[in-house]
Amino acid sequence: MFFIRAENAGNRALPNPFYPQVPQGELRLNYYYDRSGRWVKFSDWIPFRQRKYEPLHLEDFYQLYGLPMGYNTAEVKESIYFLVEALTHRFRHPGQALCRITTEAEHLKYRNLMFMHINLLIMRMYLRLGSLYDLRYLRYYNLDVADDLEVSFMVARTYYGQAVAYWNQAKQHALLAGEHRFMLDFPALESERFMIMRGKLDFAPIIQGHIDHVEKNLASTQQLLDREGRPRPVKVEMQNDILRMYDQDFPSDPLGPPVLSPRSSETPLFP
Repeated sequence: MFFIRAENAGNRALPNPFYPQVPQGELRLNYYYDRSGRWVKFSDWIPFRQRKYEPLHLEDFYQLYGLPMGYNTAEVKESIYFLVEALTHRFRHPGQALCRITTEAEHLKYRNLMFMHINLLIMRMYLRLGSLYDLRYLRYYNLDVADDLEVSFMVARTYYGQAVAYWNQAKQHALLAGEHRFMLDFPALESERFMIMRGKLDFAPIIQGHIDHVEKNLASTQQLLDREGRPRPVKVEMQNDILRMYDQDFPSDPLGPPVLSPRSSETPLFP
């Protein structure tokens, strides 16, 4: 064992035969330096794409779907995206299906069950998404922000309306799957199909109830705005209170003053 003396530690040079080039200046950490002094990109030394998952089939996108307990708008939209993408991709080989498939008839029923289940999930996602923009109880103090509530209720009504189309698709595929008089080893989806066909699972009145409720809240909000004008006087006062901060005595803010929320165009997520 040998020790480098402290006074020579800072100026001790490496042997030239092994290190003919010594990196000068700031070391670039995203590059790998070999013993010859040359450097190559880190992504060339260790490939950038390692274990990258690329979904190709309907089951792949279906398995990407997931919703946490405390979800927000972005997480619900992400779930809708994966489920809609699943409907536009082909199925896996029958040997790699999510349940055992032995005949062509079983494969046909399996596909209808998957379409039914995915459409049900998308319908539920749109109901959850609409509930994030809806109010269960419209209190009098909520009307202080009636301008924003009007837009919010319009968005909720649009999402509730989108849920109707996916419920109809789910019901249609349940009927097609019910034409095959045998059971697959897919008990959860078979139970959903049975409940839909027997009328025990019917989302049509539930969705219509949500639409009627948001229409009632929207009518109350629009009645107030038609009477007092858009924006409401209280909204104008709130805006003026914020704008007073941007006077000469207040330091400048690079973000600029706030603006009112734009009106919703009521366009769906997917055409």
